[in-house]
Amino acid sequence: MDLLNQSKIDRLAGEIGEENVPLLLDIFLGELAQYIEKLSDEELPNMNSYLAEICHALKSSAASFGAEALCAFAIEVDAIAKVGDITDLESTRQKMIALLKETQQRYRMLIQ
Repeated sequence: MDLLNQSKIDRLAGEIGEENVPLLLDIFLGELAQYIEKLSDEELPNMNSYLAEICHALKSSAASFGAEALCAFAIEVDAIAKVGDITDLESTRQKMIALLKETQQRYRMLIQ
């Protein structure tokens, strides 16, 4: 699976106007940075709940911005969280951080 879906990004640009894409991407990148920061705090209380919460939010926003891999992983984790606690929390947290960083980096390359 591709990290980014360029056709979705192009479609978004067509829908909202290409001039608005950098602003919205900047907001999306800010959200990703906040998620990275919080997930990187190993002493964050209720990490399981926080991870479930951001996965639920990311399903929609990542899909809208064509962040395919991030969206797919968020959907997977959200489904697990809905039936109970995330069993391998540390591994899931680390994978999410890595995916958030990689997605963030690729989008930054797009807007430069």
